[in-house]
Amino acid sequence: MKSRFLKRLRKAPGLISPYTTKITISQFAACKKAEALTSRLSTWPAAKAETFGKLSPQSGRVCDLGFVEELVEGILDRLPITRLADITPLDCVGAPVFAAISPLASDLTTHLGKGPDRRSARISAIMEAVERVAAERIAAPSRCASFEQLRASGVNVADPLDFDLPPRTAYQANLEFEWVEAWDLYGSRPIWIAADLARTPPKQGILDHVDTNGLAAAATYAEALRHALLEVIERDAVSQHQFFDLFGDEGRVPPHKARIDPDSIPESCKRFVLSATEAGMDVVLEDLTSDLEIPVVGCMLVDRAFLTEHGPITHVFGGWGADPVTETALRRAVTEAFQSRVGVIQGARDTFNGLSATARPFTLSARRHLLCKAPMVPFSALRSRAFDDLESETDYILDRLGSVGIRQAIAVDMKRDDLGIAVVRVRVPGLSAFVADRHRVGWRCARHLL
Repeated sequence: MKSRFLKRLRKAPGLISPYTTKITISQFAACKKAEALTSRLSTWPAAKAETFGKLSPQSGRVCDLGFVEELVEGILDRLPITRLADITPLDCVGAPVFAAISPLASDLTTHLGKGPDRRSARISAIMEAVERVAAERIAAPSRCASFEQLRASGVNVADPLDFDLPPRTAYQANLEFEWVEAWDLYGSRPIWIAADLARTPPKQGILDHVDTNGLAAAATYAEALRHALLEVIERDAVSQHQFFDLFGDEGRVPPHKARIDPDSIPESCKRFVLSATEAGMDVVLEDLTSDLEIPVVGCMLVDRAFLTEHGPITHVFGGWGADPVTETALRRAVTEAFQSRVGVIQGARDTFNGLSATARPFTLSARRHLLCKAPMVPFSALRSRAFDDLESETDYILDRLGSVGIRQAIAVDMKRDDLGIAVVRVRVPGLSAFVADRHRVGWRCARHLL
């Protein structure tokens, strides 16, 4: 960190000579203060009037649950939700899960919410529905043009080819498409992005699958941005593992993975793990943190006697979470795994991203490894970072992205005025979206085969 500030000071007239290699404490502190005043989050017009102090360093929120609950209750009659159901009792483990049903939605009609308690799970399900409803249309300024026309006009425009488009994309640089105005978090300036990369489902064929990666709703834009950034980081890590399991071979270098000792995890998550083991399931916890060094945790519930119409089978339910605070990443992964299980039991999950089964020996071996014992690391081995405010945390996340060569992170304001809840779509060219669309591989996945 010191070297980064030193480079800035060397460029600042009167502060330090370009040939000086020493830096005083006061100069270092002054530069840190100057950086804080120009945080990337505070320059984003959508979030400029918001407060960024978090409820606690471990939290990702600036608003408490009661405020959020009041917010969503006030708009329920404006959402196309016909049923809001507590589906927790469908499973014997008792992990809180709610389902919000919106039969007129353009893509997914069932929105599941999870949390440490039923109240949180209910709010989570409603917010999931808000995301999807808001993403169907965009209120941001739009225009129709080709990429070549926009670039020639001198405006800041994101190249769709940087987003690992599918092979069957309709995109061509000389064809006209709809574009929407967004915000470049690194450049701190407006940027135009293809509308199909923001809304869901896509309408002009730039993407050919439903893709909700990086879509988030929250009480404030800053909260939503944080959630969306962490989601694309989580899915980038999971994408690399899923891709390697499907297409890797012996002798290749796999992405980082370490089994976590379940006896070492915090008490806040241990109760869920115990309920699963008492129900006869195996719980596999994994550290999947990538070179971004932001903790990503996976949780696999292995049910060796899951009932189906063809009799009992071994079924694996997965959940993942990313967060600078490792305990939060773990809690998200565990609760999402339980949500996945209850969703399958409910039988109302829509699926858009299918892939045929494989008989590759390496892939089958990777899956069998999940069912076997393996060396474990203590949970305390995972590196955790906590921040007092969303400004410094957002800068940290963007700095970690920049450390692997990421130069753009784009935020699209998806808020609907009639709902009044902040909704953000984040796109980060360079991160893998394979887990969202298996026709979009990307360099971060493909590099593991080289």
